[in-house]
Amino acid sequence: MKAGRLPALLALVALLGLAPEVARSQAPQTEERQNYQRFRQLPPDEKARVLNDLQRWNELPAARKRELQESYQRFQKLPPEQRERLLQRQRQWETMPPEERERVMKNYQRWQQMTPEERAQARERLRQIPPAERERLREQWKKATPEERERLRERYRGQGPPHGQERPR
Repeated sequence: MKAGRLPALLALVALLGLAPEVARSQAPQTEERQNYQRFRQLPPDEKARVLNDLQRWNELPAARKRELQESYQRFQKLPPEQRERLLQRQRQWETMPPEERERVMKNYQRWQQMTPEERAQARERLRQIPPAERERLREQWKKATPEERERLRERYRGQGPPHGQERPR
């Protein structure tokens, strides 16, 4: 998905009133009219993007639409700070180089395959690192070049993540 596509798709669902009937039943005509007016006020390039997204939406299978609508509803129920954190992570994901995304996905898959005991051990290893040291490592990670990050991964292999997030490979 291109940068900003997930938030744009969520906005499209809300903008065009594609949320389930429950969400639209409060004031359907007024809301639909407002959505139409907002659409008309968009710049031409934004209108084209919205229409493209709408076409993609219409091509989705019903089950996938339902999944997205349910996901959107869950997202809307989150506290504002948690929603913002999720959006920040989405933006971060979109700016990651492909090899970093691949590494993150492999780490996620590895985490999913771990037993609850293995996960607990990994969390415990993280808890044993003093907060100041974790913060120092996070800052070191942020400033590191790809080569330096690889050296950090090698140094901390098997000891839990050096930067407080994914376990290094």
